[in-house]
Amino acid sequence: MKPREIVGLDEADRIHEQLGKIVEFHIPDSVVAFTSGSLPFGAAVRGDSDIDVNVILPAGTKPDDVLFHRLSGFIDDYRNLHDRHGMRLDHRYPGEYFTIDQADDAAAGRGIPVINGKPVLPLEVGDSYWNSSEDTWYLAWMGALAFSRYIAGRRDILAGLRRQAWATIVTLCLPDLGRRDFDAEDVMGRILDKDHPNGGFGVDPGYRRFAELEASHCRQALEDLSTRGVLVRQGEDNFFAEDNELLRWATELAARHQDGFPAASLLTVTSSLRLAI
Repeated sequence: MKPREIVGLDEADRIHEQLGKIVEFHIPDSVVAFTSGSLPFGAAVRGDSDIDVNVILPAGTKPDDVLFHRLSGFIDDYRNLHDRHGMRLDHRYPGEYFTIDQADDAAAGRGIPVINGKPVLPLEVGDSYWNSSEDTWYLAWMGALAFSRYIAGRRDILAGLRRQAWATIVTLCLPDLGRRDFDAEDVMGRILDKDHPNGGFGVDPGYRRFAELEASHCRQALEDLSTRGVLVRQGEDNFFAEDNELLRWATELAARHQDGFPAASLLTVTSSLRLAI
């Protein structure tokens, strides 16, 4: 069997540069755009992988004909970019398009299922899960925000969203890390554990550069959670979870699911695009 060809780092850089220009041309008012998935982490396979693009639009963006026309032009060039580099366009999900308020909600944990008042990641997430309800998209966006590469728009906006999403993800890992002390390497191991029944982060162990590129963000999340009191530092680089603060976070998230996440207006854009290609 012929070995699968991995898209090299230099070519990946060119793809990101070209994609950023396409976003700036067709969607110049986008708040920020970024990639996620296999390409940023050195694991994209030519002929098999797609380019996972995420475009965050301003709050109040209307899902009208003007927006659809602009996104249609973008997707045409996005498809051509796949063709030029031998990538496989995902016709069901030709990019993700959501507003900055939706991004804020995703980073804060809107997509996390809350069962009996407790946040619980879904078991063995498969393709069918993402079509089970609109709120599941927020879970996908949370992972994309955390594990991302900037291509266009405001870097500072993405940096803030990424930091919040990483803190949320690390908090979700805490019950699995038990009562023992843990460090950033333990958290990264949990995120990359393909055999864990509670997945939900969209990261494949084959993402060869994931640990290299994301370790600093993981350490920052641990620092942030320590500052908030969710974690207690044990030594220079080790932590353990403070149960009362972790319970308070879970209670607040459950309450936000009840009345703190307003209905978002742009989900019809995403669903319609998935039907139109």
